[in-house]
Amino acid sequence: MELTQTGAQLIFIGIAFFLIGLIQGALIPAVKNSRMALSGHLTAVQCGMAVALFGVIWSLVELSLFLELLAAYGSVFGFMLIWLGITIASVTGASQALPIAGAGFTANITTELVVMMTVRIGSLLSLIGCTVLVFGLLPILG
Repeated sequence: MELTQTGAQLIFIGIAFFLIGLIQGALIPAVKNSRMALSGHLTAVQCGMAVALFGVIWSLVELSLFLELLAAYGSVFGFMLIWLGITIASVTGASQALPIAGAGFTANITTELVVMMTVRIGSLLSLIGCTVLVFGLLPILG
């Protein structure tokens, strides 16, 4: 396997995202909702590892340029939006989009809406990006 330019970028982004997750883990006690902050920490660490792994295997992906960009950066932006929404919720107490981690907390309607839209758009983008990635990896099965 060879390292492509996109692969190298994904590895860098993934490790940087992982680092952000580690830093966020140290800040869990400083936010309004520590359960939500733990979710944000775990999201950044896990998604950072996934993005770095995408970079390592990127030379195996066979897609058109448009679909390649959608798979790579759709996943990255989707993961980051999910993390951002969870992080905003941990600081503000927003809970409607993530009721289990947000139980017992509330925020104003605007913040709740921003978190809900951020998490939903991020979820959709990452789902689309990862689905396209799966199809781009089908040729390795022979």
